Amino acid sequence: MLLMAGAPTVSARSPAALPESAPSSPSVQATAREVLEQVGERDSAPMYSRRMWRGAVRDWAWAAPAVERDVAAAWRDLRGQTDGLVGVLALSLLPLWAVALWAVPRLLARLSPRLPEGRVRRSLTALLRVLAATALSAVAVTGLLQILAWGAPADSPLPGLLGPLTGVCVFAVFMLSLGRNVLSCGDAGLRLPDIPDDVAARMRHVPWLLAGAVALATWTDILLARWLPAGSQAAQLGGAFVTVFLSAVLASVWSRLGLALRGDPAAAPQGRQRVLLRAVILLGWLLILGSLAATLAGYYAAGAFLIRQTLWGGVVLVFVYLLAVASGDVIDAYLGGNGRAGRVLAWRLGLEPRKVDQFGALVFGAVRLLLLLGALVLLAAPYGLGPSELFGRLHPGSAVIAIGQLRLGAGDLLRALLVFVAVMLGARLFGHWFDGRYLPTTRLDPGMRASLASVIRYAGVVIALSMALAAMGVGLDKITWIASAATVGIGFGLQAIVQNFISGLILLAERPVRVGDWVVVGDAEGDVRRINVRATEITMADRTTVLVPNSELITKVVRNRTLTRAEGLVKILLPLPAATTDVEKAVTVARAVIEANPDVLPRPEPLVLVEEVKDNKIFFNLSVYVEGPRRVAAVRGALLYELLRRLPAAGVPLA
Repeated sequence: MLLMAGAPTVSARSPAALPESAPSSPSVQATAREVLEQVGERDSAPMYSRRMWRGAVRDWAWAAPAVERDVAAAWRDLRGQTDGLVGVLALSLLPLWAVALWAVPRLLARLSPRLPEGRVRRSLTALLRVLAATALSAVAVTGLLQILAWGAPADSPLPGLLGPLTGVCVFAVFMLSLGRNVLSCGDAGLRLPDIPDDVAARMRHVPWLLAGAVALATWTDILLARWLPAGSQAAQLGGAFVTVFLSAVLASVWSRLGLALRGDPAAAPQGRQRVLLRAVILLGWLLILGSLAATLAGYYAAGAFLIRQTLWGGVVLVFVYLLAVASGDVIDAYLGGNGRAGRVLAWRLGLEPRKVDQFGALVFGAVRLLLLLGALVLLAAPYGLGPSELFGRLHPGSAVIAIGQLRLGAGDLLRALLVFVAVMLGARLFGHWFDGRYLPTTRLDPGMRASLASVIRYAGVVIALSMALAAMGVGLDKITWIASAATVGIGFGLQAIVQNFISGLILLAERPVRVGDWVVVGDAEGDVRRINVRATEITMADRTTVLVPNSELITKVVRNRTLTRAEGLVKILLPLPAATTDVEKAVTVARAVIEANPDVLPRPEPLVLVEEVKDNKIFFNLSVYVEGPRRVAAVRGALLYELLRRLPAAGVPLA
C-alpha cells in the first residue's frame, strides 16, 4: 500500500517518505516519537517567503545536471530496450493486461449464480473483483518493468526511475477498483452501501480522481527524494506542492460529496446517519484546511501528515468495510444452519441447526474483531504509531494533580480517558454482537437473554472503570481512600441508589421477575419491558410505562402471573333470575359460547359452575384459560358479548 509504504523511513522534510526512495536518499529508522516531534516542529521558512524560493532555486540549479543526466540516460536505455525483442514483449504485455482486467468482472459475473442466493453474491463478487484486479496489475506491472530493465547497463538509471512505478500503479489500480466496486454506479443492485443512485452517479469520477492524484503525487515525491537532498529547501518546497495538490484533490472530492447530498434532500440520509455524515464531512474539511494552513505556514511535515493520513485512513476504512460486509455475508450463507457448510457440519458431527448457528455467530464475532484490530493497526502503521508509542508521550512533568499520595498528571488523565472510551466501545460492540447475533441462536427465553445482556453491560462498565484506574496508576493499595469516600457517601445519601442497584443484580440472578412477565406491583399491572440499574420498566395496558424501583420488587409482595404458567385465567360471574332461569339451558348456551371462541384453551378444561343462589338470583361462574394474561380482557369481552346475545335468544332472561 503506497500511502503507508513509508512507515519505516522518515526524512527531515516529510513524515512519510516512501521506501522506494530509500536506496537513493539518506534516511534513518524513525520511531513514533521522532515522527510526532517532526510533525510538531516547523521545518523551514513559510512557503510564501522569498528566502524559501531563493533557496529552492539554488538547490534545483545544483540538482538540474543530475536530473538531465538521469533522464537522458534512462531515455537512451529505454529506446535501446524497446527496439528489439524486449519492445515486442513489452508492447504485447499491455494489451494482455487490459484484456485480463476486462475479462475478470465478466468471468466473476458468470460465477455469481453459483453462489448462494442473497447478499453474498454482490459482496463476495465485489471483493473478488478488487483482489483480482490488484493481483493481475501487480503481475503485469512487475513483468513489464522486469522486461524493460532486462539487459540494461549496470549503471543505468532506468531501474531506479521505473522501479517505484510497480507499487504506484498497483496501489492506484487497487484504489480505483475498490471505489468502483463499492459505488457500483452501473448497477444499483450490486451497490453495497445504501447510497441513492443520483449521489453515486455524481461520485462516479471520484475513484479515478483519487487514484490518479495519489499515483502522481507519490511518484513525484519519490523522484524528489532521488534527486534532491532530504533537508534541502527545494525538497521541502516540492513536498509542500505535493501536499497542496493532494489537499486540492481531496477538497474537490469533498465538494462533490456535499453537492451530491444537497442535490436531492429527499434521498439524503436522515436521523443518526445524517448527523454522522455531516460530522464526517466537517472533519474532512477541518483536516484539509488544517493541512493547507500548516503547509503554508512552514509546517510541511504536519501538513503532509494530515493529508496523507486522511487519504490512507479513507482507503483503509473503505476496504475494511468491504471485507466486513463480504465476510459477514459469507458466514451467513455458508456457516448458517441452512448453509452448505452448516449442513455438512450438522451431518458429519450430528449437530442441531441451532448449534451450527451458534458456531457461525462465534465465527462472525471473531472475524469482526480481527478486522477491527487490523484496521487499527493499518491506520497507525504508516508512521509507526502504536498505542504504546502514543501513550508513552503522555507523561508531561507539569500539570500534576496531587490527591493525598496519589499524583495524577494531565497525560495520566487523558490516557485513562482514552482507555475507558476504547474499552467501553469494545464492550458495546461485544454486547451488540452477543445480544443481537449470538443469543437469538440459543434456546434461552427472552427474559434470560435480556438478563444476560444486562450483565454483559454492567461487566463492561466495571472492566472499563478498572482499566481506566489502572491506566492512571491507581492500584489496589491506592484504592482504599476511594472505598472510604464511597462508604461515607452511601451512609449520607446513596442508600436507596445502592439498594436498587443490588436489587437489580438479584433480579437478574434469581429471576423472580423476568423481561416479558406479566406482574402486579401495588397498583401497577403490566408487562416487564426492561430491568435497569435503578428501576424496572412496566408497560401498562393503556400503553403507559411505570418505573418501579428494583427494591420494591424484592421487598414487597409481587404477583407474577407468568412465572410458573403462561396461561391467563378469564373469570365471568353471571347473575340470572332464579325464578325464571332454566339452568340446563343456561349452562348449555354458556358451554356453546366457550367452545365457539378460538382463543379459549382446551386444557385446562373450561368450567361452567353454579356459584351460589342469593337475593333471588343464580350466579354462574365461567372459568376459562387463554394463551396469556394479555389476552384476558379481549377474551372476556368477547365471551360477555356472545352470552348477552345468545341467552335472550335461547329464552333465558337476564337479571
